[in-house]
Amino acid sequence: MTAQDGEGWGGINLSPHLHTDECNELITRLRQCHTEHNVLKFFGTCNDVDRAMRQCLKKERLEKRERSKQHAQEMKRRLKEGPKEQF
Repeated sequence: MTAQDGEGWGGINLSPHLHTDECNELITRLRQCHTEHNVLKFFGTCNDVDRAMRQCLKKERLEKRERSKQHAQEMKRRLKEGPKEQF
């Protein structure tokens, strides 16, 4: 993980405003673990926190994907109905 805010590994932006409080807590714990164990992190010391964070981010991503899918279906339905006439 880099020291710059918002940057993560694997193309994941870890900025706090993009994630839930639960995931932000796990991100903070992982950053703290990496800071405290800057050598032991290479030997798996922080793996449990890392797995929990990745699982949380996956859950967020899937929920967002489902919301987007529902929104797209709603927009398709509205387009098929055509414009509403108002006089």
